[in-house]
Amino acid sequence: MKKAIILLLCLAVVGGGGFFGYKQYQKSRDEKRVVDVVPVGAMASPYYGGYWGDENSMYGATSAANAQRVQLDTEKLVKNVCVTKGQQVKKGDVILEYDMTVVELELAQKENDIQVIQQDIKMANNKLAEIRNYQPSENAPQEPDEPDEPDIPDEPDVPDDPVTPIELTEEVPAAFHAESGTGAPDDPIVINCTPRAKVYLPFMQMASASKRCFELRVYNDDFTFLYKWLINGADLKEEDLAEWVVTEGVTIDPETGAVSIDTNGKMHGQLSFGAPPQISLKDDMPEMPEDPPAEKYQMPDPGAFMDEAQNNSMDYRYSRAEINSMIKEQEARIKELNISLKEAQLKLENAKKQKNDGRVLAEIDGIVKKIGSVTDGAVNPDDPSEKDPFAEPSEDDQYFAVIEGDGGMEVVCTVMEMNLPRVQPGTVLEVMSYSDGASSEAVVTSIDPEPISYNYQGWGSNPNNSSYRLHAKLQNSDNFMLGVGVSVTIADEETQENNTSLYLPPHYLRREGGDYYVLKADENDRLVKQYVSVGATDYYVEVKGGLSMKDRICFPYGPNAKEGVRTNDTDEPKMPEGMYY
Repeated sequence: MKKAIILLLCLAVVGGGGFFGYKQYQKSRDEKRVVDVVPVGAMASPYYGGYWGDENSMYGATSAANAQRVQLDTEKLVKNVCVTKGQQVKKGDVILEYDMTVVELELAQKENDIQVIQQDIKMANNKLAEIRNYQPSENAPQEPDEPDEPDIPDEPDVPDDPVTPIELTEEVPAAFHAESGTGAPDDPIVINCTPRAKVYLPFMQMASASKRCFELRVYNDDFTFLYKWLINGADLKEEDLAEWVVTEGVTIDPETGAVSIDTNGKMHGQLSFGAPPQISLKDDMPEMPEDPPAEKYQMPDPGAFMDEAQNNSMDYRYSRAEINSMIKEQEARIKELNISLKEAQLKLENAKKQKNDGRVLAEIDGIVKKIGSVTDGAVNPDDPSEKDPFAEPSEDDQYFAVIEGDGGMEVVCTVMEMNLPRVQPGTVLEVMSYSDGASSEAVVTSIDPEPISYNYQGWGSNPNNSSYRLHAKLQNSDNFMLGVGVSVTIADEETQENNTSLYLPPHYLRREGGDYYVLKADENDRLVKQYVSVGATDYYVEVKGGLSMKDRICFPYGPNAKEGVRTNDTDEPKMPEGMYY
């Protein structure tokens, strides 16, 4: 018994010495290890938070606080430029004038565009109704075995399909009724005319301005086709823009109705005698002779059902899935046409507003900073001799005229819809220049009523959030330059008091159960574990507590990232392999 006790004591002494020896070895090894630590402030800059995760921050640029920028209407011709660069103007002064002739033609063209779209919508709805009546191939009846064919007397001759009466016009104004066509060279707009039809000057002007192709078909009063004029608006010259009658340039024999070219008459387009295709009028078909007695050729009932199935020639051609696909495509086309109709109606309303006044007026008192010119009908956006070929692109390059008034400088940026209640007019913002670090407060003056179509900010937020353009006047603009990029932060009292969050790349935090922690350097430059409170965890992690900008943290992965290891200060954040800022 005593020997056993002595043996156990010896083993305990040897084991304890080995354990303490191993611990001493680990401590000695850890003393040789050094881990780089980076200040939190080097990673929690606006780049990490402002662009990607911090919904209180925005990106913008400086601009003149009180400026009017004029962008030309590309569908109009500039008739006269009424101001010069450097000129002082008053609110209401005329900046430029558009050619009113073009405005009148544009108005007539937009009215015709609406009529064409409305006709397209009507035809598309009719086509949709037709498709919905198609019988799918799955429902096709099976044809029965054919019996011996009885002798069937010859069918009586059926007269040719009668010609559908068409609507003829005796006037061709700028706003006309078109039979068909889009105006393309291979699909001209068709207008059916009587021999007395008069073509008005506005129509010829509209054809020239729009460069569309037209086909004026001339019929007798009994709807007999005579000839047609092919007019290409792109080929019309100034001398062609006049009123004329469709019988000019031709001679019609009053007895025979024969048409010939009058060599003494003026040709207003290309004359053609090729007849258009005729349309059958099935409602006016002549009565067919009575059928022979039924007992001589009566078909069995299934065959009669097959005859009935042929009433719609499109039945049983497509499967049910194909018909459903065709319905969806047609519904999508109708939706697009309705959108096009709304756009065309809006354009018409805007054109009507300028019908009696083609002038663009100054909206503010100020100085003309930029103005284009008109030379031989060509619009020159700016004087190229005054432009520095090495200068940076300016926001004003896209505008024909820029008028700057008194009022200092403003910041223009975008704000997400969810933050709109916090940035109403009067809200104070903090602004910092990216070029030289200049800072100032800015007061929100206005927010554009319409959302912008695209914005790269807020990618880590709800993608359905719209963004709006915000204008804020700089309180101290002396240290800012026009057109420089700035970071903008909401600086209301609630944000200043409660917003203590900072944002870190996710690879600088580790998770332990449901908690997050970092490894930071203590006052002795040794790594210690620091638990933190986190919020949003999208592209970057919001740290809401437990860490400050002055703390130094390490990349918490790898064999050397452990408590007690010595630290070395660096300004270069560590990135996982294959990942870049």
